[in-house]
Amino acid sequence: MDSLKPVFRVTLSEQVAMQIATMISSSRWKEGDRLPSEMELCKRLRIGRSTLREAMRSLAFVGMVRMRAGEGTYVARGPSKLLEQIFAQGMLATEQAVTDLCETRVLLETELAALCAEKATAQELQQLKSLLQEMRAGVHGPTRTFLSLDLDFHLKIADASKNQVMAQLLRTIRQLLEEYIVKSLRLTNAPQLACEGHAKILGALKKHNPREARMSMRQHLRLFQRGYKLIMAASERAAGEAVEVSTPAAGIHIDETRETSRNA
Repeated sequence: MDSLKPVFRVTLSEQVAMQIATMISSSRWKEGDRLPSEMELCKRLRIGRSTLREAMRSLAFVGMVRMRAGEGTYVARGPSKLLEQIFAQGMLATEQAVTDLCETRVLLETELAALCAEKATAQELQQLKSLLQEMRAGVHGPTRTFLSLDLDFHLKIADASKNQVMAQLLRTIRQLLEEYIVKSLRLTNAPQLACEGHAKILGALKKHNPREARMSMRQHLRLFQRGYKLIMAASERAAGEAVEVSTPAAGIHIDETRETSRNA
């Protein structure tokens, strides 16, 4: 019974990402290989382009694939190298530690975002906009500078919530937040995606829409956790877990799921 693990709901795009990650982990596709075209993958998987692109977005985020404009998508690195980068040092050294912190952030920061949407002043929203502009300008700059701006954005939302207790709770785990952000920034497209996530959050805050702000914050915070779980699962499978993968000629497949035409 000790070997049993919790069961989580997996979206269609996550299933697709896992199958492609498994192919890479099992060396069906090696570093430098070009993946099949979008049209071919959609046909093999019987899915729409939006689902495939979301899966590729996850794989690109964790650095397993690299998308080159006009050339296609290529295998970048295997999951074992990525795990070495994530767990090189620090307090977040286990899967459980990462999961615990992510769950804490989701519970706390989604509500802070909702309160901020209700109570933020025009001046506070302008300060958040300025932080986002600085982040965009620093995407390719020093990691430490980007980290500071990223953290300040989240702390400013907490302050603008006008709930001093919840804002202080977030500050008590500041060191863990910094490490969490640093680890996420080691992934390939993390700075760009962080800016995109913050832009969506800010858009909801400007509309003073608590529900949208809560949802945007949740999606933003879940991004690294999903990427991390993808790396972990692919590494475990590569280490010897039983995986059902069809022959390279037959391509990959999705079991028990067929996407509807709305994603085509």
